[in-house]
Amino acid sequence: MSSITQAKAEAQKLIKQYQKLQAEAKTAETAEEAGRKAQEAQNLVSQISTLQSAISKQGQTSTSPKSSDAVTISTSFADRINMLEGAHKKTRTQIEQLIKSKEQLTRLLKREKEKNASVGGGNDKKMQELTQLISKKEAEHQNLIQELDAINQQTRREAELFKVQRDAARALMDKQKQLEKEKSNTQGRYVDNKGLLIGIGIGALFSVFIGGVLLVPLLTGSESVEPENPTPVSATKAETDKPLVKKEEPKMLSSVKNLGVYRDQLTSGGNGPVMVKLPGGTFKMGSPGSLPYDDERPQHEVTLQPFSMSRYEITFEEYDRFRRATDYPLPDDKGWGGGKRPVINVNWHEATQYTKWLSEQTGHQYYLPSEREWEYAAKAGTDTFYWWGIQVGKNNANCGNCGSQWDGKKTAPVGSFKPNAFEIYDTIGNVMEWTASCLHRSYQGAPATGNKWRGGDCSQRMVRSSAFNSYMNSLRTTKRTHFHPNTRIDTLGFRVVRVD
Repeated sequence: MSSITQAKAEAQKLIKQYQKLQAEAKTAETAEEAGRKAQEAQNLVSQISTLQSAISKQGQTSTSPKSSDAVTISTSFADRINMLEGAHKKTRTQIEQLIKSKEQLTRLLKREKEKNASVGGGNDKKMQELTQLISKKEAEHQNLIQELDAINQQTRREAELFKVQRDAARALMDKQKQLEKEKSNTQGRYVDNKGLLIGIGIGALFSVFIGGVLLVPLLTGSESVEPENPTPVSATKAETDKPLVKKEEPKMLSSVKNLGVYRDQLTSGGNGPVMVKLPGGTFKMGSPGSLPYDDERPQHEVTLQPFSMSRYEITFEEYDRFRRATDYPLPDDKGWGGGKRPVINVNWHEATQYTKWLSEQTGHQYYLPSEREWEYAAKAGTDTFYWWGIQVGKNNANCGNCGSQWDGKKTAPVGSFKPNAFEIYDTIGNVMEWTASCLHRSYQGAPATGNKWRGGDCSQRMVRSSAFNSYMNSLRTTKRTHFHPNTRIDTLGFRVVRVD
């Protein structure tokens, strides 16, 4: 039996044990017993996740392409997509099961309170652990969705490569048939007339010359017959991983610059975050219709009033002043160190409370940025995937493949890379960032003016940017995702905006 088969069998066995514990938890007579069952279920979920990760890695190794053959590449993509979709469904099922367990435990605790008018702290701890586990699973679910998106984009680029090859071959065949037809017609019209023969001969030579001229672009890949944004036939896999864009350099709006940099004083001492004052203006928000990102369409113009945004992501050092003043919990820094690194493992509610505290301390109105404010500041007048150009390059940001010392490992201290034209740092990579916006699944119906778009599903909050472990198209400035407001993960932080 193969290692994958054994791992899958073991995972199925653990899942059955998990389902049995769920059933026992429902029939538990005491909150203590239910809490113990929930803990056992949590341990099983951890083991299942570990096995699934191992199965996924083994699957990637066994299905990776070993040649440039188009059929092999397409098959490996299909296998990878099927595997990810399966993991996606399993993760969603786990989330639903955990939520049901939490609801069952809540009912049991309520019943116990009615009986005894008090509940031990151990059960409260179980509730917190279940909530954190649900948030973790939701984050894993979002990562699976992003990976599926990346695989689909790679498949699209491979299809474009095959299309270019096919079109070039068809055009060559058509020209060859045309020459053969002209040759046949010339021979059929041959007569024993010297003047006419000379005329036909000259015409035939001219046709051959024209045919040869037309064949040159097909054989050399000249711009005159290539479709927009072709992938070269000889491109390597690394080259085909690059986003398909039309322009070679980022197109900048005229006079893109900030209106100044400042810091507000805190009444408790010290200063608030470094703020960059941005001019009002109009920009194109979202992705064009030629790109397959439904949630980023339709692309539309948005006009904003002036506002200020923090130059850096809020750091552990800045957040710690708020935490000590309000007795909020200390976020886990994963052992990477706090200080100038962006604060992580804070949920949307805590980030919002930080802005309220900052408003009280400074006398100015601070809040989390809206989606449109965030994208305007991140693009800084550009219309390419990355504000610095069309290629990821090296050491432009901290991501999964950006060439920095922190790539895929951990967060970097804020300001470790060059800023965009507005002098705002880390709008690509490092950590994703909370926004104030509620979930809108597309830009359909979005207003053309105003710094905020009201409404939406506020049980989910929009998150922008990418993280230190993000790859490929997840790095674009138009990238959107969303999380439950209670989510705490090590790839998610925030920055702030101030009303001018």
